[in-house]
Amino acid sequence: LVFHSFAWEKLLMTKLFYNPKETAERLSISTRTLANKRAAGNGPPYFKMDGVIRYPINKLESFISKHIHHNARIANGKD
Repeated sequence: LVFHSFAWEKLLMTKLFYNPKETAERLSISTRTLANKRAAGNGPPYFKMDGVIRYPINKLESFISKHIHHNARIANGKD
């Protein structure tokens, strides 16, 4: 059975995970820093299967969003 629909092809091409190098690049940190954060438990969510570490892209984006800090003066309309 062969599927030839554009939607199916797009689904197959959708990337769901980053490897540690891609994740570190996305966060503008080194892979060593990412590994240290993973070991300390304060990095982005990941999973490990058969010794391979992967970061779900949607969870990484949520992690980034949760760690955005806003300038309090601007947020309170004082600037």
